[in-house]
Amino acid sequence: MKEFKLGWKIVLTAMLGIAFSGSNILLYAIGSLAPELSAEFGWSHGSIQLASLFSIITIVLSLPLAGYLSDKFGARLVTLISVVLTSIFLVLNSFLINNIVYYYILASLTSLAFAGTLPLTWTKMVTSWFDKRLGLALGLTLLGTGLGGALIKPITVGLIAEFGWRGAYVGLAVIPLVVVFPLVFMWFKDPEEKNTTSDEFIGNEVAAPINISFKQALKDWRFWTIAIAYMPIGFAVSGLITNMDVILASAGASAGLVVTAATSFGVFVVIGRIVGGYLLDKHNPGIIGCTLILSLSVAFFILNQQDLSMSIALLAMALAGFGTGVEFDVLSYLISRLFGRAHYAKIFGSVIALMYVASAFGPMLFGITYDKYGNFGIVLIAAAVGVFVSSLLIGSLTNSLKIKKS
Repeated sequence: MKEFKLGWKIVLTAMLGIAFSGSNILLYAIGSLAPELSAEFGWSHGSIQLASLFSIITIVLSLPLAGYLSDKFGARLVTLISVVLTSIFLVLNSFLINNIVYYYILASLTSLAFAGTLPLTWTKMVTSWFDKRLGLALGLTLLGTGLGGALIKPITVGLIAEFGWRGAYVGLAVIPLVVVFPLVFMWFKDPEEKNTTSDEFIGNEVAAPINISFKQALKDWRFWTIAIAYMPIGFAVSGLITNMDVILASAGASAGLVVTAATSFGVFVVIGRIVGGYLLDKHNPGIIGCTLILSLSVAFFILNQQDLSMSIALLAMALAGFGTGVEFDVLSYLISRLFGRAHYAKIFGSVIALMYVASAFGPMLFGITYDKYGNFGIVLIAAAVGVFVSSLLIGSLTNSLKIKKS
């Protein structure tokens, strides 16, 4: 546990940085803010949610740039600047006027501002500090997504009740400055000295070529294997999360069961992060990644059944939560091991950009399927098959993650 003794501050900072990043704040706050905006300006719920499309487009375009800047100037500087810009643009949201176009433009600019606090910058620093316990470190870091979800929504509701929606935007803007900025400034620094190398995974006989450039990665079949594998995953997870209640209800789940199953999903996201990270440190990442992601595919096949009992619904959501919990852990781990760390941010950012493109279509196609057929059958099967193929693609990397013994 020597690495954690030296790098626990990095993990804690990254966890809180993800929890209170601009993307996480808006993801979990918009559900409470949207009705307030609708009441104030008369905007429809759909027109307000359309801003998420502009945000995703901006994120896709800005991720490679954020990765380039992180590799060139360091994750710490990029993150510090992004935290400040995030807070500034969140405050600007408090000055919204009755002009939906202005709202869309501001949503895009806010997304550009928080591009430097997306998982790529946090995981880049974690991969610099950890080697033998990298999987567990990444799992703990990415717990920040769930932590933010648990805290941001009640904070937003409280701020709206006390100060109105404009005051809520200001209050939310303060959080990154007060919580994240000081930690990044004090602790989020590259290691001055490391006893492990980035090209050898000592604990498992797993190795990765070091210092593969971004251009070289683009010519490497393993890069495209990972990128293609994560597009169906992005599509499936985004479609599930945004339509979870309706999917369960349409399969015969009662209102009480829907709430219980959704809670099960959240709990197993956390379990997936920790267990997945631990297993990645102990066994071949290709095999572990394939097996863990497969649980998500099984969940979609189960959810396609009608008249779900409580036990079956809970099983499906537990498997879905577990698979969702490990997706970023596996991705960060694979890129670090296969391509090294020198250009990690650019490579990781490019894969995530493609994943975000696919995820943008998930909610829409799930919704269209339900509107047309009254159920999610076709899209659930498509998602299950797509994620199954993804797991096989990740498994195909197994041999690339072994050291050839002489």
